Amino acid sequence: MPLVRSALPSWPGTPRPAPLPWLSSACLIGCLSPFLGRGLLTLSASLFAENGAVESAQAWLLVAAAGVFLAAYRRAADARALFCVCMAALSLLALQREIPACESAFYDSGLCLHRTMKVPFSGAVLLGGGLLALLKQPRWRSFLDLRNLAWVWPVGIAALLLGLAEGAEHFMHQEMEETMEFGAYAYLLSFAVWVARAPSVDARD
Repeated sequence: MPLVRSALPSWPGTPRPAPLPWLSSACLIGCLSPFLGRGLLTLSASLFAENGAVESAQAWLLVAAAGVFLAAYRRAADARALFCVCMAALSLLALQREIPACESAFYDSGLCLHRTMKVPFSGAVLLGGGLLALLKQPRWRSFLDLRNLAWVWPVGIAALLLGLAEGAEHFMHQEMEETMEFGAYAYLLSFAVWVARAPSVDARD
């Protein structure tokens, strides 16, 4: 069956994400996270400590996702460029959330961020994202075209996985929460790579 390629200027010649691999990988993450989390907890509870191995890996995944989205932004225009900027900013804001506050009772050692610096950090990310968006001089209305959803819907799946992780935290299953968050960030990084590999936008219609 031939791939359906984009007729939108923001996604020139780009095939839409195939549902099977993206949905099946998300289901795999959702199904395996409870078992993997329990297994890792049995192996060593310290893996899930603040700044432990799992949280450190999550942070690096978010840094990588932000970097890849920014690389994709350089080759994009209009809606795709704005999408890449938004996702890079959201990845950095999620990173800020994952970095423990130095004043936290759960913080022991390693990287931390004072609570007074979290708001300026978020502000700097939003300001930088806004400036990058303006530099592209995009057609702003292209971002509101609902047809873009056909190319970016896996982000919603990543958000759903993070929602399930929050639910696990609510029921006091930290190992499941952290493992599912790791899976969600890995999923997001994979999608960032997919976006970055899409054909570049060299000219507007």
